[in-house]
Order: sequence, then C-alpha cells, then structure tokens
Amino acid sequence: MTLTFKQYKHSTDFNRIREYFIKEHETTYPYIWTFERWNYMAYFIRDMFEFSIEMLEDTLGIWENEQGEIIGTVTHEAVGRGEAFIHLHPKYYTDTVLLEMFTFIEEKMSAESEGKKILKLRILDGNEELEDFAAKRGYIKKETAVETTSMLSLDGELVLPKLPEGYRIQSMADDNDIDKRTLTFAKAFGNYGTENQIQPHSYIELQKCPDYRKNLDVYIVSPDEEFVSFCLIWYDEKNNLGILEPVGTNPDHRKKGLAKAAVYEAINRVRREGAEKIYVGDGQQFYLSIGFEHNSRNVVWIKETEL
Repeated sequence: MTLTFKQYKHSTDFNRIREYFIKEHETTYPYIWTFERWNYMAYFIRDMFEFSIEMLEDTLGIWENEQGEIIGTVTHEAVGRGEAFIHLHPKYYTDTVLLEMFTFIEEKMSAESEGKKILKLRILDGNEELEDFAAKRGYIKKETAVETTSMLSLDGELVLPKLPEGYRIQSMADDNDIDKRTLTFAKAFGNYGTENQIQPHSYIELQKCPDYRKNLDVYIVSPDEEFVSFCLIWYDEKNNLGILEPVGTNPDHRKKGLAKAAVYEAINRVRREGAEKIYVGDGQQFYLSIGFEHNSRNVVWIKETEL
C-alpha cells in the first residue's frame, strides 16, 4: 500500500481525523488517540494557548491511501510545546512512511530552548519497531517520563458514595455557569491566580466540541453554591467507550469523596447508554482505588539538537 502525505486543512480534516480515531479504535488503539483528546486539543487547548487555525494547519499532517482514506496522522497537543504523537498501526510501518513522519514532526513540532531544538515524542511502551526507528534518529528514551492509561470494565451500576451534608451532584445541563465551572477548574489544577489561569472563553470553546455534552459534564455543588469537584466524560457510542477528561477537585474540598462521586455519576450516565469500559489518561492511586487497572503506557523519547 502506498501512503501519500496531505497537509491538514481544518475545515475538511477535523471531522475526518475524528472519525479516524473512532473507526480505527477497535483495531489500532493504543497506537492512536481516543477521540476526546482530538476534540480537547482543537478547541479547548487551542483557545487556552492562543494558537490559530492557521498554525494548527501548518503543524499537523495526514497520510492517506490510494482511495483517499486516512491511514495515519501526526499530532500534538499545542503548537510550540515540542510534543509529538504518531498515529499509525504498525502493519503500515515502512521506512519511507516513518521517515516522512519523523521529518515532518521534527520540522514542525520542535520547540526551541537554550540554543537547542527539543522534541518529545510519545511512543507506546513495547513498540520496538518505532522505538528502534526513533533511536536511530537520535531520540533517547526517558523511563521516568511516562503517560499511563487506565481502564475500568463495567459490570453494572456503580454505587455512589454518600455526599457530605449540603453537597449535591449536578451537570452543566442543569446549570451552565461557565464562570463557576472555570473557577473550580483553575483551583483544581493549581493555576488559579496565575497568568496561566484558565479563562471562561476557553471553556466556551470547549463546549463547541462536536462530542462535548453538557449532561456528561458533571460537578459537585457545595453548601455555599460553589462548584467544587468535577468529572467530564466523553462517550464514544460506536466503541461503547467512555473517557474521563478532565477530573478535579478544589483543594479546599478534598478528602470528602467528592471526586469519586462525580466520577461514578459520570460513568453511570454513559453506562446507561451502553458503555462497556472507561478509560482515563492517568495511572494514579485514586483511579486504582475505585476499580481501574493500568492498561497501557506511553513513554517520552526526547531528541535535542543544537540550533
């Protein structure tokens, strides 16, 4: 099979790549993203880091077969951060295609710092063919820089923990208060009061994602009517799959079981629609304690070159 490069065009290719991640999930995951990550990058992250559609188009690439179908793509999560992801089933690996992909990401996705070009490429742990190709091009594996995905298989309804008195569960379908939702997001992830604090306009963009649903954006309301814990779940109905992204709790309200309640409520909502398994891009003990198991690991490989 001959694969041909195509520069990304947002108006026509956003939905094509979205469909690629959904259609190929069963046969190709975890060599490719799940679909929520693509949504999140193109709307929420793009607004938060203020990069334009034109910058996005310049830094993303697609590889198609003779019929014009997407077989592979290369992506990042933000322009200029020096991160790259290669999405391609190993059965399509050839020296020609991999050379094209590596050349593209090194030219378009590298960051510059202290007189060096730096690129951090995520590679699925154990993907020896891609690891060997990266090593030959000067990438070094960083064993301590690991991105873990955990999975929960669903057998039935999850029993929510009892909330402390005065707390209640709602979703953005009940009260779409962007300011409150953004505030708890910032506090949960530690950027409240900093120059990087998430702003309401970025959350407005998130809600424009084609796969965002307000009724799946679950949060906990405190007795003083603050939004204090949250879990946004994305539902891939073709693959009967739910993905948690993001989950967080205001530090002033932790150790009360709020995150567990929000996560369980979100999971139950997609389970009722047919979800059979749940993924989360995290391997921390919190998820293991509520039934998740480690599923896959992506390890960072770094290439540094002098400018």
